[in-house]
Amino acid sequence: MRFQSLISPTAFALTAIVLFNLQTPSSEPSSAKSFPSKTIETQYTAVTLTTQDSPVLQSQEKATDEVKKPFRLSSRFHLKKGTNQGYLIVKFELPDKSYIYSLTQPQPFSKTKITVANSPHFSLTGKRSFTPDKNPKIIESDPDFGKRLEKHSGVVQFFVPIKVNDTISANELLIKVEIDGQICDETTCLPISREKTTAKFAGFFDPTDKKTGVPKKATPKKN
Repeated sequence: MRFQSLISPTAFALTAIVLFNLQTPSSEPSSAKSFPSKTIETQYTAVTLTTQDSPVLQSQEKATDEVKKPFRLSSRFHLKKGTNQGYLIVKFELPDKSYIYSLTQPQPFSKTKITVANSPHFSLTGKRSFTPDKNPKIIESDPDFGKRLEKHSGVVQFFVPIKVNDTISANELLIKVEIDGQICDETTCLPISREKTTAKFAGFFDPTDKKTGVPKKATPKKN
């Protein structure tokens, strides 16, 4: 068997956190050397943010680097220029040969779960559910378990539409997010339990710009 879980198969908790590859004119802060650094390819129409890197976002990711964990987790939110609506994004950066399960992973394995804390200052809109920026790798019948597996590896972002209320400015808003799930490699699985991240405002984007577009939901494909 390729790996042994530190917890029983029926107790698999799955993890991840959020969104499509919102690129800025200048690159995001550098990742730790043990993590992939190249820009990921997505199944979405390209989206470019007409904003500079946010100092708040840089300090947030730096703080994440200081925590010794087998993955990097960060979050942020962007608003469409001239509106109070945009996207909340949760981002996972996984080491080589590691993976987390998808948001739709069938039982008996627990799917990755992203929970956003309630607040009077904003609300989730649309279907109020997160969407990955790239399709998970699907294995219809895993040779070890004989079950369908849906895996995300490398860098994956999950996003959900949001609306910020007029009770607070975007720069003051903090969105608390909690993740549950599991991270696995070739030999071991570790639970992700109530992993926390706080999303801060990371700039506006212009949906009318020719280089921007509206993200399209990724449809899982069999590999």
